[in-house]
Amino acid sequence: MTSKTMFAAAVLAATAIGGTAFAASDHGHGGKYGQKDAQGMMMQGGGAGMMGDMPEMQDMMQRMHEKMTQMMDADGDGEVTPEEMREMMQSKLTENDSDGNGSLSIDEFETLHSAMMREMMVDRFQQLDADGDGAVTSEEMMAPAAKMERMHKMREGMMQRQNATDDDGNKSD
Repeated sequence: MTSKTMFAAAVLAATAIGGTAFAASDHGHGGKYGQKDAQGMMMQGGGAGMMGDMPEMQDMMQRMHEKMTQMMDADGDGEVTPEEMREMMQSKLTENDSDGNGSLSIDEFETLHSAMMREMMVDRFQQLDADGDGAVTSEEMMAPAAKMERMHKMREGMMQRQNATDDDGNKSD
């Protein structure tokens, strides 16, 4: 295998792992996404706004790891060997090498990359589409901001209660 092909495979691996693994299989309507919080508002996958909070990021990283392992673990033993990774990467290269020259041109790589990015875009759309009707309404689009606003109000309330405590640790009211 030429060094260009190896380099293309390595770049493809990084993109495939990040892009494909990130796409959630439940598309936001099976697990915790799409559930209602205590105020009856639809919870979104973005946690605190679009960025997410730390536990949610850890959960996302776990799902990415599981998806990556599932995608590359050819023998199903729960471990991904370098050989399994090479086989999967070669498969992706072969699938997308439309001219059959053994390497990916920028156009061929763009096709592969665009397909993976589309998966992530569809996942995000479906996370926002809380009722699953195939359209994101203004209310659904603004739901992450509404959740952030509730979180800010909660934090402000906690800070006010904390500030109401005097030096002895007693409430001043």
